[in-house]
Amino acid sequence: MDDTPHSSAGRPARKKRRWRRWMAASIVLVVAALLFGAYGWQPAEDGRAFRSPYLAQVGSRYADTPIARFHYVQAGSGTPVILLSPGGTSVIGWKDQLDALGRDHTVYVVDLPGQGYTRLKDHDFAFDLDAMTAAVGAFMDAVGVRQAALAGNSWSGGWALAFAQRHPDRVTRLALLDATGLDLPGTPMWESLKIPVVGELAVKLSTGKSTVRGLAEGMMVNKRLVTDQLLEEWWAPMTFHDNIRATYLLERRLDWAPTERALPATKTPTLVLWGRQDTIQPVERAHRFAALLPNAQLQILNGCGHVPQLDCPEPVNRHLQAFFADSHGTR
Repeated sequence: MDDTPHSSAGRPARKKRRWRRWMAASIVLVVAALLFGAYGWQPAEDGRAFRSPYLAQVGSRYADTPIARFHYVQAGSGTPVILLSPGGTSVIGWKDQLDALGRDHTVYVVDLPGQGYTRLKDHDFAFDLDAMTAAVGAFMDAVGVRQAALAGNSWSGGWALAFAQRHPDRVTRLALLDATGLDLPGTPMWESLKIPVVGELAVKLSTGKSTVRGLAEGMMVNKRLVTDQLLEEWWAPMTFHDNIRATYLLERRLDWAPTERALPATKTPTLVLWGRQDTIQPVERAHRFAALLPNAQLQILNGCGHVPQLDCPEPVNRHLQAFFADSHGTR
């Protein structure tokens, strides 16, 4: 006969039920915190208080369109060359090319929607390839450029390529620097941004200056060029809420399958310029571009990473100057 008191016999079961309730409550709280962080919380736009020494020197300009109030800088005179700000940064990404190319060309460096200091007006802007290429055309129309040479780095190289494929009559020459545009996966870090909640949190938590330093140093071989001033310029627009949102939406919505399929029919003279030590877009992709594009020349730069125009400005300038010398864009 079991004479154990009922209170003692039921104690393990009650502890188990309490533990289960505690675990369930903890899971609910964690999920709620993650959802709030992803969709409710916004980090402070600390970069709004930054006063850019670079922009004070070169002078910001704006072009208003229904899509956005485009921020750009301009220098030089001659046939037009348009440099699209690298994805995730601003016009600072071409700081070493503005004056160098401006000796022979009218050079425009523009922040597309979700980049730099451009302010989006179209609240239904899709942040896909159709939207980004439409933005390139809208900017060109706004500044009165019918036809130009076009260059981009990383994401903006893919946008430049897609625009040239859709509007070959508007692009005289195309320079792709460590560009997207191939139907291949990104690094695990970038691929993770496609996951709901994870992507939102990752981008929001990556706007601190120390994180930006790690990002820049990871992209560049010549780390002495990652100065405090460059980091401040790089960091400030990354804190803007529209730019944060654009980063994870672009990663999810940019479909490069059509651009790769169209490469054999892309007749625009193209310079494929690549850093051999690129850790984001491996150098093998440069050779793939060169093999698929019918009118391409390939230049691989040793000792350069994912942003060669910042990492190795002198050889990049030489190659771009030579390549754009025969461009005949029109206003």
